[in-house]
Amino acid sequence: MIESVKIQNFRCFSELEVHGLKPINILVGENASGKSAFLEAIYLALTGMPSSAFQLREWRQMGQPRESAFASLSSSEIWDDLFHNYNSARPIAISIENAKPSPDVLRIQRDGTGIKFLWKSAEYSSEFVSSPEHLKPIEGLSSGLHDANPVEFIGSHTQSVPQWLASRFSNLSKEGETAPVLDALRIEFPFLKELSLELDAGNPSVFASIEGSKRKLPAALVSDGFNKLLGILLSIASASKGTLLIDQIEDGFYFKKLPSIWKTIHKFAKANGTQIFATTHSQECLDALLPTLEANEDDFALIRASRSEDSIVFRVANGRQFGSVLSQGFEVR
Repeated sequence: MIESVKIQNFRCFSELEVHGLKPINILVGENASGKSAFLEAIYLALTGMPSSAFQLREWRQMGQPRESAFASLSSSEIWDDLFHNYNSARPIAISIENAKPSPDVLRIQRDGTGIKFLWKSAEYSSEFVSSPEHLKPIEGLSSGLHDANPVEFIGSHTQSVPQWLASRFSNLSKEGETAPVLDALRIEFPFLKELSLELDAGNPSVFASIEGSKRKLPAALVSDGFNKLLGILLSIASASKGTLLIDQIEDGFYFKKLPSIWKTIHKFAKANGTQIFATTHSQECLDALLPTLEANEDDFALIRASRSEDSIVFRVANGRQFGSVLSQGFEVR
């Protein structure tokens, strides 16, 4: 489990240290206070891959670099947005401390006209330099690093894509481990009979068999909430003993279902040993967490992000403090 994070020169962070992290960490704060960037920093540090930076661009709706751009991967247009104030003269350093003897550390720095990714942990180390000939080996090695640090990211603009869901479901199905996902889903959607992998317009998709319908439905057609929870549960299982990052966790859920959904997510994450970092802008979502939080104070932390003219500050409250603030009806967003 991640216990603390230290970030230097990444995105909106010149310097940031966050301690006292728990199995489930809820990030709140105004827009442009660094919540999503914090999730991105953790994702980069756990994967250590240049290709992960391309994924961040897509999740930010910045688009993937055109193929023609790969002919000059040293281009500042591709890499410099990672650096605080676009200052690539100063290296990025992201340090993740956990129960290992030494932290996982990612450094991203200029290397002549290119970019170098240096990733080191207690068990592994890697070094990648951006260039067209290195791009394919980088992608090929990503699975090995994922095995070392299982991590999943559900972005606010990447709602459960059918092919993505199908891939996670297929992996679990091969191991005979889909039953816990089905059981958790049925708590919120008792009309669910079964899940299966089918082709939809030629693409693999997760389909649901539901009461009252002879025909199976694509998960997305059952409801947004069903599809969202399916994605969260599959991600928790995929990142077992690792980390799940969720931007805007409340999206897609009906407010009356939120208390039960929080209970389901907490129970499923605990069973899989998956640590969660989730952002929210919803006071309803936070209030709905209170029953689960009060029963499991040691499993939760609140991280409140705020921005001044020249810096960003994260303040961490433990589960007891978090619950006390919510129970008294204070605004914590």
